[in-house]
Amino acid sequence: MDKSCDIKKIFASFGLETQKSMDRYTSFRVGGPADFLVLPQTMEQVIALVKTAQKAKLPVTIIGGGTNVLISDKGIRGLVMILTRLKQDIEQTTPHMNTGEKSPDQVYLTALAGERLGSLCRYAADAGLTGLEWAAGIPGTIGGAVMMNAGAFGCDISRIVTEIVVLDLATLETAVLPKNNLHFSYRKLALENSIVLKVRLGLTKADIKTVKDKFYRNLKTKQSTQPVSQASAGCFFKNPPGFKSAGFLIEQAGMKKARCNGAMVSDLHANFIVNQDNACATDILNLAGQVKKSVYEKFGINLKKEVKTIGD
Repeated sequence: MDKSCDIKKIFASFGLETQKSMDRYTSFRVGGPADFLVLPQTMEQVIALVKTAQKAKLPVTIIGGGTNVLISDKGIRGLVMILTRLKQDIEQTTPHMNTGEKSPDQVYLTALAGERLGSLCRYAADAGLTGLEWAAGIPGTIGGAVMMNAGAFGCDISRIVTEIVVLDLATLETAVLPKNNLHFSYRKLALENSIVLKVRLGLTKADIKTVKDKFYRNLKTKQSTQPVSQASAGCFFKNPPGFKSAGFLIEQAGMKKARCNGAMVSDLHANFIVNQDNACATDILNLAGQVKKSVYEKFGINLKKEVKTIGD
């Protein structure tokens, strides 16, 4: 019997799909087929899926909102879990004063990993909670934002995360990791062999109008300076430490508007590669390679990808 038939039976209760093109699940709108794909809706389903996949000896790939990834044209082998349906009502709580929290104005927002970061931003703004306005306009999920330590306007998510709940893939047990156990760096959380399931943020009560004004000001700035309406994965390269931004270096290297078939360096922000005209992943990677080479030849700086590449 075909092994895929056995796997279909094993995962039947989870709504498994086979040979599903990944292009609709990423903001780049590219990517070949996943062998097996499922969209869990609860933490319990995620845990059960991982346990089942391990028994079936299937590799597991986790994708959140697909906004900071580039999927290979050949696709992804094994089981792919898209976490955009892993969400519930955002929970708002206040800390107990006997826990050592000193500020009476602090408020916690707790959400499952698949909650859209944009939804949390708007929730906080409407509730008059400050600390998340910088994230206005950043796409993707809160789980993905934590894993990549998303940031903008001189702030990042590491400043407001108070704890996360993860699934340890070695023990298949959940664990609560407080902030002092989390090791963030530029666009990265050092978290190996684990899946983020839930996130708690610590925000502060403030004047609602002030918070909303800052939120919408940041949103307008992002919309006017970045190609947010085009298919991309956000900033493609990390800003090199101690130098000008990657976008500045790319533009000075003469690569703004450079193309490789359907992929193009954005004419609005040079650190964005956009899927201008039915590009494939290979086009995007080839263009990124040209950009990297040009910057190195002009400045001697070796740009590093911020976008994560996944698949064969």
